[in-house]
Amino acid sequence: MPVKDIITPELTEQHKKMPIKRRSKGEKTREKILVAAIEILALNGIKGTTHRAIASHAQLQLSLTTYYFKDIQELIHQAFRLNSDRILSRADTILEATFTAITKIEKKELRKTVVKEVLCQQLSDMTSEHLVDNIKHQAISLAVEQLMLTEIQVTPELRLLVQEHELAQLVPYEQLCRFFNKVNPELDAKILYTVFSQLQYSQLAKQVNIDNELISQTTRRIIAWIMSLK
Repeated sequence: MPVKDIITPELTEQHKKMPIKRRSKGEKTREKILVAAIEILALNGIKGTTHRAIASHAQLQLSLTTYYFKDIQELIHQAFRLNSDRILSRADTILEATFTAITKIEKKELRKTVVKEVLCQQLSDMTSEHLVDNIKHQAISLAVEQLMLTEIQVTPELRLLVQEHELAQLVPYEQLCRFFNKVNPELDAKILYTVFSQLQYSQLAKQVNIDNELISQTTRRIIAWIMSLK
């Protein structure tokens, strides 16, 4: 759920009572094709992502992939969009936890350096753990996200999706930065987003030897800077 949404117990109870919509066989097949496309994109890149490769990976008949997605470019774009949605969903989880940690502290207390130091370390530890977990368990999603961002140079049709993806990620970062800097939180958010993204991309090839210390130190340093701590 988006961090900005407030879920009350009443709404949660109503949600539980809502009937679960069952997906049709066609919807399940379509998603299976898109998931396979995401994995093929991570393995083979754009040029290696073909109907045949996707069908083989999904263990489906070739005719099914061409039935649901006649245009391979449209299939690839839809795979990028599904991957984007999944990344944004995971980002919401850590940002919600971050907001919870911050809002537990009274605003007047946040003016105290010692309180900010403790909070900074708490946020740094949470963020570092999240980044490392992404690198270990969401490598395919990260690789496809990176591919999407580089592919925009040669595929202008992706520009709108990339803009939507980046803006959606920046909004909660901006909300976070406004707690500590009301002058230019938008710029701080962009720096925060860029640093965390590049940290993950740089470690993708190091699944066995992830540099946890680099991630921890960089995360601590950038969050301390956002909070105006030394």
